[in-house]
Amino acid sequence: MPKRVLVVSARMGAGHDGAAKELCTRLEKRGHQTRMVDFLDASPRFGKFLKDTYELQLARAPWTYDMLYRLWTWASFLTPPLVFLLSIFFERGLRKWAEEFEADAIVTTYPFASVVLGRARLKRRNKLQIPVSTFLTDFAVHPLWVHKGIDAHICVHPRAAQAVYNLTGEFASAPGPLVSGAFRGSNETKEEARVRLGIPQDKIAILIVAGSWGVGELEDTFDALIMNPDFFPIAACGKNKHLAQKLRQRNTGLVLTWTDEMPAYMRVSDVVVQNAGGLTCMEAFASELPVVSYNPIPGHGRQNVFEMTAAGLTKWARSKEHLSKTIYEVVSSRAELANEANAIFAGDAVDNVERLLYGEITPRIVTTKPLSRKFAGIAAAISMIFVSVNLVVNIATSNGLNVTTAAYQSGNYAYLAVVMGPANINNIQLDNMMEKDNIAAIITGRQTLQNKAGVAAIANSGVAIANGGWDTSSDLHLLTPDNAVAHAMNLIQQATNETVNIYAPQMGVNTVDLAWASIHHQTIIRPFNIGLALSKGPITLKSHQIYEIDATRLTTAQVEADINQLTAIFHAQHFAISPLWTIR
Repeated sequence: MPKRVLVVSARMGAGHDGAAKELCTRLEKRGHQTRMVDFLDASPRFGKFLKDTYELQLARAPWTYDMLYRLWTWASFLTPPLVFLLSIFFERGLRKWAEEFEADAIVTTYPFASVVLGRARLKRRNKLQIPVSTFLTDFAVHPLWVHKGIDAHICVHPRAAQAVYNLTGEFASAPGPLVSGAFRGSNETKEEARVRLGIPQDKIAILIVAGSWGVGELEDTFDALIMNPDFFPIAACGKNKHLAQKLRQRNTGLVLTWTDEMPAYMRVSDVVVQNAGGLTCMEAFASELPVVSYNPIPGHGRQNVFEMTAAGLTKWARSKEHLSKTIYEVVSSRAELANEANAIFAGDAVDNVERLLYGEITPRIVTTKPLSRKFAGIAAAISMIFVSVNLVVNIATSNGLNVTTAAYQSGNYAYLAVVMGPANINNIQLDNMMEKDNIAAIITGRQTLQNKAGVAAIANSGVAIANGGWDTSSDLHLLTPDNAVAHAMNLIQQATNETVNIYAPQMGVNTVDLAWASIHHQTIIRPFNIGLALSKGPITLKSHQIYEIDATRLTTAQVEADINQLTAIFHAQHFAISPLWTIR
């Protein structure tokens, strides 16, 4: 009898969606009805925050993602309180989808959906009555992907199944990856595909992949491979068009953005070089294509590579010199890796889902903990979450979060501001100079307290003023925005009788600051300190960038000299200095 299956994925890269779509395809071929939903849409605002934060970390500060990944691995006993917080945002939406679809079972391919649904299955009150399974798309199993409330964990490899047992005490199945049949054979030969796609027949074709977002050191890998005349690198940049544009400037190899021809590019290739162990890696296994791992991304990417190497499915090249040698090795011994890769496709995950649908899974048993342990765990987890989120907020604002540089004119323009100091905050000649050249003044709350008249004079001269917050990081301001956005903003506005809506913090930024800035429509900027005295070569300006001169320890004469030098550089490179107030 056909059943109805709700499949929960998330747009956190293509791996989760790819497995979910293949699962839906296979279930529908067996007569079942499916509906695929995105976990992040169960709470749109918080879901967007999760996606943006994750993408920002991988692209701009991967070490922070690695740190948080390890932190929550080591402190797995604190995951229940975090799951509780996730449930507050997402459980209601997931339940609503299941009820609307009248689902007989739920299958998820995304970690946070797994733990939220697992918790819902163990509730003593309002327990989720629909059985739930999770398909783990990675070799690496994180504590935030498994849950004792899940009725069936389905894994891509026995090593992952063992990790599930170690974390939950529950047995897991390992039927292998969910990969489209398009990767397991074609009527088109390798030679024919190479002709059609423009791949030289006499080269070792190397498909370089870095997930759908094109994150990691793909550029470094591409540059390392184009140096070898035997190699023809094919860089799959996914949706990262900026990266693709940069690589195409090399005028060698082949650079791809998002493509539906990946099965064909697998056929023409001799080896895949990858950095995360994601969906493309599973597709390579299905294509019997040897895989070399190089420069894995932090966190789950590095752990995936470790697990796949231990399972004998990939070779890990640890350096540029080792990369070429490893490629030659795997190409010559392709059959050995192909046999290992074929062995992981031991069954079909749909068989395991059908066991869930037809009641062959033992129901979950509710277990409870003493109330004191629950409160202690929640308190500890909230502390860790607060620290983690504050770290991410600092990184995000350092990389321009909440900044949109929309000016009234088109063409090449940038912004210039001076972080004012006590020796130059009250000089009418400097104020007039800054006003004439559209140079803004960054003023802190402490400076306003010390020289209210000087701040007023700057405003009266027509100079745009940005709120610099407080000029020391000694005040942690963990619980309130006092002495940061709010207090400094109020002081400056009282001194100038003007509304200040641009925040250029001279200190760390926490979540409270970010919330306050958002509520009061403060645009956060992180200017680039141009540092003329420290510059070792010619300065090259970038369009729409915000530059600052740190004048906190400079005399008025020194500031004027720096401004004259910088404005000359702006004019020589054909850049206009746009007023800071044009930022929106």
